[in-house]
Amino acid sequence: MIYSYKKILEDLKNNIFFNIYFLMGEESYFIDKITNHFTQNFIKDEYKSFDQEIIYGKDTDINTIINRCKRFPMMSEKQLIIIKESQNLSFFKNNKENELKNFNNYLSNPSKQTFLLFAFKNKVLDQRKKITKKIIENCVVLNTEDKENRIYDNQLPEWIKSEVKQNKFSIDERAIIILIENIGNNLNKIENELQKVYLNKKDNQIINSNDIEMYVGINRDYNLFELQDSLINKDLHKAIKIISYFESNSKNNPMQKTILFLFNFFSKLLFVMSHKVKETQKISQILKIHPFAAKSYMKATSKYSMNEVKRIIKYCKEIDLISKGIKYNNNKGGILLKELIYKMTYV
Repeated sequence: MIYSYKKILEDLKNNIFFNIYFLMGEESYFIDKITNHFTQNFIKDEYKSFDQEIIYGKDTDINTIINRCKRFPMMSEKQLIIIKESQNLSFFKNNKENELKNFNNYLSNPSKQTFLLFAFKNKVLDQRKKITKKIIENCVVLNTEDKENRIYDNQLPEWIKSEVKQNKFSIDERAIIILIENIGNNLNKIENELQKVYLNKKDNQIINSNDIEMYVGINRDYNLFELQDSLINKDLHKAIKIISYFESNSKNNPMQKTILFLFNFFSKLLFVMSHKVKETQKISQILKIHPFAAKSYMKATSKYSMNEVKRIIKYCKEIDLISKGIKYNNNKGGILLKELIYKMTYV
């Protein structure tokens, strides 16, 4: 049975459990969340050393796992066995006949007292194999690659709000945008960074951009989002300051990344202007971005004309060709970017 992350989590909170779970895919955040829910809540603390076992795939084999599943719990009425990094089990690479037979038999008739969870990370099972079909028929399967389990870029702000709320905090829009701008769509990393903030805040407090800057270690004056704001405001001094910082930290802020970011912003701005969209909510819907981010496009429409935006896009393309060596220019990257910023500010 293929389940969504939300469905599995909902069942767990309602104390609805199945004997075998198979969690797989690139998005390890969802796999970790479900695994942690089991390890923290399923077996009582005083019985965990007896009836909760965590095994790593590289350290065991499928026959050993099945034998352990068939044992009776020692102190509790149930036992939990978690196979972390189960993608390293040799069984899933080469199915030996006796292992395959034992596994199929166990899937068809699992021990009622045993709850088995496979955490199969960073890949998915081959859908063409018989063993995959057998697992889907007899286990609760989470495939984090499925669309219903993905958190797309335009969904990140609401996802962050929800996660923060679950931890008894709230977060303002500016802080959300800075987090996304600097971390990107990496759910595990976002959660880890937010944990640093939680440790330094009291419950029910609002997390603001200053908290992100202080506890996560993000300097909001020197990121692409702040560069975008300085250009919208046509603040040449601040824009040059940010570009100078990028130049001194070129490994973390490569020139091509900056050019692509600016090109994407002004290309979307041109799209908004050409469709004569003049409401933040509509911009949010058309570009599939959060309303707070849409405010930047709304503001930019009053600062630039359509012809100016077209010229800026042309400048970005030209600098991009130079940065890739397709078009010759003897100036260094930092000088080229400053020249680009100057042109953008005084189009």
